[in-house]
Amino acid sequence: MKATHIPASEAEKEKTAGQWGSLVWVANQALSGSSVGVARLILTAGQSTYGQAGKKHRHPNADEVIYLFRGKVNVLVGEEANILQPGDAFTVPANSPHRIENVGSKDAEMMLSYSSGNRGYVAE
Repeated sequence: MKATHIPASEAEKEKTAGQWGSLVWVANQALSGSSVGVARLILTAGQSTYGQAGKKHRHPNADEVIYLFRGKVNVLVGEEANILQPGDAFTVPANSPHRIENVGSKDAEMMLSYSSGNRGYVAE
């Protein structure tokens, strides 16, 4: 693999958005040939990942690392609640059912990193 520059305009083409917020991929197998995945998630106040209130998902082939830049989120892994504040990082092991909820009053911004450039996604 060679070094790859992904301009913001190219990353925006990989954007998924909805009432819940937006997810912009900045590195993954399809975008950059990377063996890891990295995305920027903006989660709207009061929302859960992909708007699936109460529903969890898992990544069977990848660990996930969440780094929170701003806001306040609850990362629910199984039945365990984990409140993150800005500057906190949290690791979700591969295949662990989880969801991220914005429990603050403002949008939350975080970076998501995956141990696979082609991470799987399974809704629970």
